[in-house]
Amino acid sequence: MTWILNNKRWSLIITLSILYLIQIGYTNHLAGKVNQAEQQCQSQIQDIERKQVKALAEAQDEFNQVSADYEQLKSEQRTKVEYVEREVQKIIERPVYLNRCIDSDGVQQINSLIEAKHTS
Repeated sequence: MTWILNNKRWSLIITLSILYLIQIGYTNHLAGKVNQAEQQCQSQIQDIERKQVKALAEAQDEFNQVSADYEQLKSEQRTKVEYVEREVQKIIERPVYLNRCIDSDGVQQINSLIEAKHTS
């Protein structure tokens, strides 16, 4: 064994082998830390994504509710407008033999619209 230590080549090989083993151990230690940090980052990213998905779902629900309310109001107004238009068309399509443009039914319809506007 003494002759190995006296031989410069063998002592260099042994020294480099020991340094190589130390370097491998240190690299594995750092790789473990990197993996642990990466797992922590991934868990934080997933938490943030969950929060954003939840906030997006809540905002979408709110938008859907507002849209539904708007569509309901719009359909109610459309029904009223269609009703009035149909009645007016029926009144205009009737033959009028007097020197007036609107007959008594038409005057009633107009008066009911005026009263409905003042009450609402």
